[in-house]
Amino acid sequence: MTRKIGRFEIRRELGRGAQSVVYLAFDPQLEREVALKTLHFERPDPAQNATLLAEARMVGKLRHPGIVPIFEAGEEGGDLFLVFEYVPGENLAVYLRHQGALPPARAAALIVDVLDAVAHAHAHGIIHRDLKPSNILMDETGVPRVMDFGIATHVAEASGGQQEFTGTPAYMAPEYISSRLVSERTDVFAAGLILFEMLTGQRAVQGDNIYQIMHQIANESLELPGDDGNVRLDDRLGNILLKATARDPQQRYESALQFRQALEAYLAPAEDAAVQGGNPQSTVDFLLRRLRHKGDFPALSESVSAINKIASSETESISRLSSSILKDFSLTNKILRLVNSAHYRQAGGGNISTVSRAIIVLGFDAVRNIAVTVLLFEHLQNKANANQLKEEFLRANLAGLLSKDIAIKLQYRDQEQPFICAVFHNLGRLLSQYYFPEESEEIRKVILQKDVSEQVAALQVLGVSFEDLGIGIARNWGFPQLIVSSMRQVPSGPVRKPNTPEERLQVLSAFSNEVCQAIASAAPEDRDKEIRKISGRFAASVPMEEKELKQTIHAAVEEVTEFARIIRVNLQQTQFGRQLRKLGGDAGAPRGEDTTVLGEASLEGTVLAADGAVDTASFGAEGEKAHDAQAVLTAGIQDISNTLVEGFKLNDILRIILETMYRAMGFRRVILCIKDAKHNVMQGRFGFGPEANELAKQFRFTLSFTPDIFHAATSKGVDILISDIDDPKIATRIPDWYRKAVTAKTFVVFPLNIKTNPVALIYADREEAGGIEISEKELSLLRTLRNQAVLAIKQVS
Repeated sequence: MTRKIGRFEIRRELGRGAQSVVYLAFDPQLEREVALKTLHFERPDPAQNATLLAEARMVGKLRHPGIVPIFEAGEEGGDLFLVFEYVPGENLAVYLRHQGALPPARAAALIVDVLDAVAHAHAHGIIHRDLKPSNILMDETGVPRVMDFGIATHVAEASGGQQEFTGTPAYMAPEYISSRLVSERTDVFAAGLILFEMLTGQRAVQGDNIYQIMHQIANESLELPGDDGNVRLDDRLGNILLKATARDPQQRYESALQFRQALEAYLAPAEDAAVQGGNPQSTVDFLLRRLRHKGDFPALSESVSAINKIASSETESISRLSSSILKDFSLTNKILRLVNSAHYRQAGGGNISTVSRAIIVLGFDAVRNIAVTVLLFEHLQNKANANQLKEEFLRANLAGLLSKDIAIKLQYRDQEQPFICAVFHNLGRLLSQYYFPEESEEIRKVILQKDVSEQVAALQVLGVSFEDLGIGIARNWGFPQLIVSSMRQVPSGPVRKPNTPEERLQVLSAFSNEVCQAIASAAPEDRDKEIRKISGRFAASVPMEEKELKQTIHAAVEEVTEFARIIRVNLQQTQFGRQLRKLGGDAGAPRGEDTTVLGEASLEGTVLAADGAVDTASFGAEGEKAHDAQAVLTAGIQDISNTLVEGFKLNDILRIILETMYRAMGFRRVILCIKDAKHNVMQGRFGFGPEANELAKQFRFTLSFTPDIFHAATSKGVDILISDIDDPKIATRIPDWYRKAVTAKTFVVFPLNIKTNPVALIYADREEAGGIEISEKELSLLRTLRNQAVLAIKQVS
């Protein structure tokens, strides 16, 4: 006897899920094959079935070639069934198992069709809520058709099923997992994950169980596939994918339509590419290949990319940023001089002697921005065209400071992003001037001879505009899309009020840079007129009175003067610097300050002088003991004292302590170990120095009795210095785990005990035997640092 569901005759099974089965069925009334899907829930719920039937009726009204229509819906034995058009072919999940990773153009074209269908449903108020490859059918011509709009699949938690989710865990949006928020952006997120799967041939989010998967989605940002020979993802498509799958829904495409338009633009390059006779992205890629052959560009790219990668991390970012900066001795010292300058000292917290505390006081973004800016300048020196480069760099820095100050005046919530966006607004021109000086000179000649815009001249000479070149490099360096978007020029004419964070940053960057261009190029008698003209054009988007704008400009001039002094640029020797002095009389240089370029020797470090002021002194280069280690240790102790009286996190205190020891004493590595009370062992956590964090994982030793140095130190609470681990008198007391993990021949340990109970331990080493020498005064200061760590642990406990 033929099995039936309702009037439909079941012929064979097409597919099966955890709570559903899809059959090929025959409708005898209309004499056609259909797909019939049954939904079975562990707890029959008539109210739920009624809700789903109502949703099915709404979906049944949708008419779109990319949507599989619902013909009918009903109940059988308490279970809901849905009748769809039968689409011969296979679903996308099966298709991808057969095909593997798809070429980017093919994947993008397929998801465009999917998004077109999803956008149609959204226009009718229907959110899919369970968009995934198995709900996308590939018909016999290879066209994707979306099914199951609005039809729920429930996933109950193991803890008694008190919470329920609608959809498939691996394609849920973070905001739905954390707050049950459903919007068009949840479908955008799922479509982004499907695009990832098309490009790589594997799921974007994987785990052993649904809870692991959901935790990963809620807490970890999607990482783009690496270029492993099989997956080649260009920057444009990568940035589209990252925006579609942003964890913050506000950073995502706000609609399927926007996502589709971005992919269509990717598939069909903009009209200006036709004007050039080629693809601008191809030209940027070609120029990037040229840049990689320039001696220092790879190093610059690696440094900036590393910092940007850290900036996108949600875990241990302070430690990683501090460690990254500390690898560059010159960068570290300049950053510390900058954060102790008059401008940044306004943030409070007294003088600062460690990068870790600078991040605590000023914020992660502020220190990241300073580091990237100084890195850029460090790589733009000592070239034949150095003067022109300094002009460009100072102008960019003034634009950044002006943008930040305007953001403060307008009470924008984020005041660090405007700085970095404005600095990098003209990145293409800046790097072209550095790496392609002949072409840059030719561009200036074309502008003068043919009376054309800079964009037209750059297109003629380089084959790409400065704007597209800068954006291409910024993407290559891993800058977030928010910053990359701000590098676009605003249209001519009145600039409307921005509606999104991207537009706000773009407008602020453009306004600040246009004002700085007027300062740099306009004659003194015409400058105010030019600035008023710019202000008028941006009146709706940057609402500032003329007097307030002038005050803000003068404040930014004072800040850039301080910056120039610290990075050793004599403003008197640059045309732009002389323009700044004319702008504010003597405001361009602090009163009574000598503007002579400071010598290299004066920049060897920053510590606190006896009177509490910032003085130049005494840090050694990486791996070398500071010239005045006592002063460095004293400065660190003051840093920690300042932090202890504020609301502090224990890890912040411990990082400052480790960094102070690391910089003062010239240790190769400093590692913090914390007691694991459950297993009665000491476990390495983090540190400073080469591979310190990796090495910390190898530090795991018992606190039970063992006849070795580490037990002696922790059990008795004594500091121990081992000058040579191979000395016959001590060799047998060095544990095997240490010899296998560490190559250092000399080390010192400082146990952190509360009463007689060891709670932590600080380890520091040098490679060569006898490489650690500690005077009595230095030992006393190191013990003070150790005691501050104990105090912090006690306070937290």
